[in-house]
Amino acid sequence: MLAEFGHFALLLILVAGFSQALLFSPLRLHAGRIVASLSFGTKTVTAVSGNSGNEALSDVHEPDTTPHSSALPTPFPNNLIALPLIILALGILSQAALIHAFVVSDFSLPIVADVSHSSTPLLFRVGAAFTPDGGAMLLWVLATALANNVFALQVFRRASHTLTTASSDTLFIANALSILGLVIALLALVTLIDADPFLRVAVAPLDGRGMSPQSQDVLRILREPVLYLGLAGLTVIFTVSIAGLLTHKIDRSFAETLRPWVIGTWLFLGLAIAINAYRSYSQQAWGNWWYWDTAENSLLIPWLLTTALVHCRAVLEKTDTLKSWTAFLGVSAFAVGWFGVYLSRSDLLGPLTETLSQSADSTALLVGFCLLFSAAYFLFWRQADRMAEQKAFGFVSRESGMFLNSVTLSLIAAVILIGTIYPLVLRWVDGENITVGAPFYVEALLPVVLPLMFIMGFAPVLRWRQDELWLIGRRMKLAVMLSLIIVLFVSIRFIDLSPLPLIGIGLAGWILAAALSDLWARLWHQPDHGESKYRNLQLLGPRYISMTLAHIGLAILIAGGSASAVWEEQVVLSARAGQSIEVGPYNLQYEGVALLAGENYATRQATFILYRHSLPVAELFPEIRYYPIRGTETREADIFHGRDGDVHVSVGDRSEDGGRIVTVRFLPMMPWVWTGMILMLIGGSISILTRMFLRIRKNGVPAS
Repeated sequence: MLAEFGHFALLLILVAGFSQALLFSPLRLHAGRIVASLSFGTKTVTAVSGNSGNEALSDVHEPDTTPHSSALPTPFPNNLIALPLIILALGILSQAALIHAFVVSDFSLPIVADVSHSSTPLLFRVGAAFTPDGGAMLLWVLATALANNVFALQVFRRASHTLTTASSDTLFIANALSILGLVIALLALVTLIDADPFLRVAVAPLDGRGMSPQSQDVLRILREPVLYLGLAGLTVIFTVSIAGLLTHKIDRSFAETLRPWVIGTWLFLGLAIAINAYRSYSQQAWGNWWYWDTAENSLLIPWLLTTALVHCRAVLEKTDTLKSWTAFLGVSAFAVGWFGVYLSRSDLLGPLTETLSQSADSTALLVGFCLLFSAAYFLFWRQADRMAEQKAFGFVSRESGMFLNSVTLSLIAAVILIGTIYPLVLRWVDGENITVGAPFYVEALLPVVLPLMFIMGFAPVLRWRQDELWLIGRRMKLAVMLSLIIVLFVSIRFIDLSPLPLIGIGLAGWILAAALSDLWARLWHQPDHGESKYRNLQLLGPRYISMTLAHIGLAILIAGGSASAVWEEQVVLSARAGQSIEVGPYNLQYEGVALLAGENYATRQATFILYRHSLPVAELFPEIRYYPIRGTETREADIFHGRDGDVHVSVGDRSEDGGRIVTVRFLPMMPWVWTGMILMLIGGSISILTRMFLRIRKNGVPAS
């Protein structure tokens, strides 16, 4: 019965979303303005008299001298937050109903019978509610409803202020809320058409087919909410961009409204990428962390465009320039995010006519994408020419550097998008199957990525509006020396190193040295204001610290990824109990295999003792798991994270000589990859948390 309530709540979300779109629609607000202007024949002037605190009020009626109705405040709904709260409550009810169906194993729902089983652990039954198409779409609706509510709270005080000031600000907020309600309604409609999660069958099966073994992973369960929170942030960015285009308000106020959403979305999408990368690295037996497949690229492309938007939004807020480009990125980031969801959930390997005729092929998702973004890009085409830049900046300036940075990031996203959809288009055209892998992306992206990394080194030291080359060279002296020292050390220490990894490590050193040298200059070369030099640390500001940590994190990630790819050592052999395996600075002793029982699987668990300098440092337990419900076998690797690299161990079947196939990889500097990702995420978190803290202090609420 609870499932029916969830289904009804989803239907109500559809109705409430359209209601929000109509309630805040420009047509309704303009009609209210016309009515208000017709009844604005007289206006009341309040006279205040008295000089000892006693006020005498008198109403004086004067003729209306308002020149035109546009000066009137736009009528606005009294309770701005009520409808978003209702939509959020309905979304929580619908999602809770679906999770309850998985928890109690209600197999009368096909979505539960397809991906769950009575023997599936409770945690994974809850996570299974997010993995199928219907569950994932419902999670997307809930995340967007949450973002809708947060955005309404953000603009609530601003709306109450603009009731007595500029009607254009009120119209901008109303447009954003109207479009946001329309997107929520569209997502709910797509969910009901493509993959209604609450449909029942007349005769329920005795048990389900079981969850996919690859999905029985805590990281997979964690990634889904993080991913869809990022997509919800893209939704708000899209709606605010469209509202800005409609009202011609792509300005500093627009950039300030976008700031928490751009940084928060960048943070959530980056966290989803990090979770996905580590999941691929730790849960699979292949020992790699990025495979350039459709699911990974669907995450990476919107993150790259959001990164470009981070830079352009900062330029718009600071100098009131790059208006059209910022709006274009705001629309395009959500477009590629939506299309990425479609790519990862659709069977595009079939012919186009067959693809569109399949009921479970997300046809409504594709149609909604085409309708929504064709209208959005048409609006951008019509309005972009009217947003002429009022101010200019020099070719050598921070604005130019950030603009080049954003263009380069957009080119990288375009190349990855082409590489992702090209095999699908080729399959549609002539039926040929090809695979686009790492070699294509490396060759295609290098001419774009290398200049980007070089430009990034200048980002901290460039000045706004106009700068001088000789001053830049003076500021970059320390960075140039440090980066050259790094390149010389690596080339001498590893004389046979190929040029490509050396270039990657050198540019990573360049970014790191530039960020650290600028930080050093700001801390120690500035006036001490009569106090300690450490006082300068407080004067840097959260934005600078956030940017510096993100750049340092990226440099560490690139260096670690390049080094682990070049200096990886791999040993594959047939091992017997008691045999020793040497890899890098470590020695592994194979102890044998034990048969064990899991909650819903049987496993052959191998035991290895890891030694360094003849001293035991860890025990590793790679497994071969068999899931009888699905009849599927998986290989689970085990990893030791050392200070100088990772030891990645996996086991296979028995060989012809009676031993066990063992694969051992030593990946030096692999911890640098995860450290770099963490530093980048910390940088984004500092910016968000600092803004929240300052908002709390501004409102007079204790920080605790």
